[in-house]
Amino acid sequence: MVSTLAMGFALAVRPVWAETIVTDPWGLTAGEVMIPVGDGDIPAYRAMPSQGRLFPVVLVVQEIFGVHEHIKDECRRLAKLG
Repeated sequence: MVSTLAMGFALAVRPVWAETIVTDPWGLTAGEVMIPVGDGDIPAYRAMPSQGRLFPVVLVVQEIFGVHEHIKDECRRLAKLG
């Protein structure tokens, strides 16, 4: 029984291969923008449907590493949902 448990544990900790998810920008207005503040500009990323207007706003706050590809992809996914 101990060897069976050990084998199950070994299978559970094996390496997992992952691929980066990239949501295409088709049908969106997406890209980096600058937000003016009192002493300069803050870089940001905007994604919204290309057609229509009066969309709800979802503010995605960056983490310590800035606006990286995962944050941009999350914004594009939300924008695709309208």
